[in-house]
Amino acid sequence: MTWEHFDVRKSGICKVLKWETGEVFDCEYQRGIVSTGKSRVFWGYQISIRNGQMEIVGKSQGYSETYSGALRECNSKMESEGLLLLVAGNSENYSESPMSGGVGYGYISGTKEGIDIMSFFVE
Repeated sequence: MTWEHFDVRKSGICKVLKWETGEVFDCEYQRGIVSTGKSRVFWGYQISIRNGQMEIVGKSQGYSETYSGALRECNSKMESEGLLLLVAGNSENYSESPMSGGVGYGYISGTKEGIDIMSFFVE
């Protein structure tokens, strides 16, 4: 029996770059919260990225205020496969507040509205 539960909060399509060929392709993603135990106590954030050939899961477990830790783990795993996520959360200009990051949004300097951490973005 597993005590860890993944509750999807948002899903969609993200863009991935394959370094070797320069090919950009779509992957499905899900982001949400991880809870644990019978009473489902909050345990962190998770981002899952998949297509027909792969599935990569990044988690930020324990007390965490945003999805950034889960995105960093996804990036690390994808880099070892020669892949790069083309998402807003990977921009040097992306920032979060504890209130925005916990729902998966942040800000990029020069934009007026919040942007989803997994939105397509290239600098």
